[in-house]
Amino acid sequence: MMAQKQISEIWSRDELPCEVNLGWERRYHSVFTCPILRQQTSDANPPVRLLCGHTISRDAMKKLVSHSRSHLFSDRAIERLKCPYCPVEMGENDVQQISF
Repeated sequence: MMAQKQISEIWSRDELPCEVNLGWERRYHSVFTCPILRQQTSDANPPVRLLCGHTISRDAMKKLVSHSRSHLFSDRAIERLKCPYCPVEMGENDVQQISF
């Protein structure tokens, strides 16, 4: 009943509602929720972009690194992680912090 009233109010105005295309450069989400931990990112836990392009929170990335195995490269151990969405493996140094 309430929704019907709101719809009829829209159509009774002199203006018609229309969608405005803002283009791809103006489309963004002001809040990012990590799909792995299902928590909103913050300054303490910012979103990070993996080498493959997928985005997760830094805490989720740290958990992936802690559960992965270490590989030996050039006589030093480099922590590796695998993207949870695709088969790409990367080093912890390949991950970039992003901001929205």
